[in-house]
Amino acid sequence: MKLKPIIIEVIILAVIYIATWLLIPFLTASWGGNASLDINLHDTYFVIDRSVINIPIFLMLTTLIYLIKEGFYRYKRRLQNLILIIANFLFLIVIYPFSALLNMMPKPGWTVYPPLSALPKAEPSYEQKMENTLYAIKQTTLIVIIIFMLILVITAILTGKNWNLNKNEQTPA
Repeated sequence: MKLKPIIIEVIILAVIYIATWLLIPFLTASWGGNASLDINLHDTYFVIDRSVINIPIFLMLTTLIYLIKEGFYRYKRRLQNLILIIANFLFLIVIYPFSALLNMMPKPGWTVYPPLSALPKAEPSYEQKMENTLYAIKQTTLIVIIIFMLILVITAILTGKNWNLNKNEQTPA
C-alpha cells in the first residue's frame, strides 16, 4: 500500500479529533481549564471529565464521516473501510457501559400529594426535570446502539464482499 493514502487518513482523523476537542466545550458549556460536565441528581453530584466525553464523540463522528465518505466510493477502499469498522466497533464498546449504567437507574415517576394539578402554577422541580432528561437519554441510548450495530454489520458485509476484487474484475450489479 502506498504511503500517501495513509498520511491523508491520519490527517483526516487528526482534524476530526481537533474538531471534537473544540466542540466539547460548546456541548458541556465549560470553558475553563478544568473543563468538566457537572450533573446534580438528588444528593449525588456527578463530575465527568471532558476527556471521558471526548472519546465517544470522536468515535461517533469518525464513524458517521467515514460512513458518508465511503458511501461515495461504494465501500471499495480497504483502509478507509477498516477505519470505519474499527471506529464503529470502538464506539459501541465505549457507549455500552454508559447505557448499562443508565439502565440501572430507576424510572422516574412518583405520586406527589396533593396532585400538582391542584396547586397554583405547579411546575416540576429541577430534580424532576433532570430525571426526566436522564430517562429520555436512557431510552435513546438503546436506539443509538442498535443503529450503530446495524451500521457495523452492513459495512462489514460490504467490505467483505469488496475485499478480494481485482481492479479489472467487474462487480455483480
